[in-house]
Amino acid sequence: MLNIAVTGGIGSGKTSVTEIIRSYGYTVIDADAMSREITSAGGKAIPYIREKFGPEFIMEDGSLNRAKMRDLVFRDPRKKVLLEEGTTKVVLEDIETIRLQKEKAGEKALFFDIPLLFETGTEGDYDAVWVVTAEYAVRAARIMERDSIDAGMIDLIMGSQEDDDVKTSKADLVICNNGSMEDLERAVEGAMASYGLTC
Repeated sequence: MLNIAVTGGIGSGKTSVTEIIRSYGYTVIDADAMSREITSAGGKAIPYIREKFGPEFIMEDGSLNRAKMRDLVFRDPRKKVLLEEGTTKVVLEDIETIRLQKEKAGEKALFFDIPLLFETGTEGDYDAVWVVTAEYAVRAARIMERDSIDAGMIDLIMGSQEDDDVKTSKADLVICNNGSMEDLERAVEGAMASYGLTC
């Protein structure tokens, strides 16, 4: 089974690409979303957090007080390790469970949505890396429309991420997303076909 990482800078359209892939019936694992889910109200990490850190780290709605926890773990590395015991490790275990289930079921590919793949240096953990890219002006326009933030902030965000030229040079496959949704769908179909995957 192929393990394929999908990445791309803010505004590139990575989320649109993974939504298209999901529409073909493939599983896309989003570790960030999984982490948010287990620390949301009713999430399976909440009892652990309440027990190890105390009720003051739980919001009134039952979710993790992220700001309070972030302040704690940045000041005390031991608390960070303790938190990861009940969150990061749980997510990794859940991902491995999904991977084994999909492999056993005969799935041909499992996709991973990883925004900061190159920034974390984990690209070597996957069989293939697909990079979604778009021209700067196109990305900026999308971000302003979606997030209502100004051009200066967009420059700061983009500046903190790996340059697109670097990303594409490291990619096994590049999906350009400067056009319409129909153009993007055709590009994703081509990407899937190049790996022998059905749409």
